[in-house]
Amino acid sequence: MTAEENPLSSVENRKKPIYIFKIVILGQERVGKTCIAKRLCFDTFDVNTKETLGIEFYTYDLPIIVNGEETYVRISIWDFGGREQFKKLFPYYINGANGIFMVFDLVDLQTLLRLDWWYERLGEYNHGETSRMCVGTKYDLVKIADEKTRVDDLVVNRFMKRHKEADFYKTSSKENYNIDLIFKELVTKILEKNNLDYDKI
Repeated sequence: MTAEENPLSSVENRKKPIYIFKIVILGQERVGKTCIAKRLCFDTFDVNTKETLGIEFYTYDLPIIVNGEETYVRISIWDFGGREQFKKLFPYYINGANGIFMVFDLVDLQTLLRLDWWYERLGEYNHGETSRMCVGTKYDLVKIADEKTRVDDLVVNRFMKRHKEADFYKTSSKENYNIDLIFKELVTKILEKNNLDYDKI
């Protein structure tokens, strides 16, 4: 029986994503990586979110129009614990990644500087050219933080120039600021880098 003859089969075919992308979230512990994933996938925020031990996985279906038809991209989000003992898992974690978020805390300069370690590993495991962007978290705290604790935009710009980064977004998982946007922008970068068909996200 063909898909046209079997209504159930047609429904199943429509449910399949047109593309599946693996997106990994890199950065030190407690910068808000898990909060980004949970805000996108569940539209929730918990200030007491527990630190990720090892690797956690999330899935999100992003609507997209391809050749005039509504479908979706399935995003497999890999949230990696930033502690030292988990770094040995990095080769497994990064394998097959289509997109990367380089994440730091906008009120903790050290979390930006420590991204250097992750950039070095990307080069080692042949992901230096993988689609990626820098993401600064906890923008809601920047508004009330002392100037001494804020990560200055000039510092961010110098950091990005050194790593040849083109895209940087400030986000707040608490206020749901730019969370949807960063995923749409990264998926767009992946689509265009790989010359994949799409009309609109």
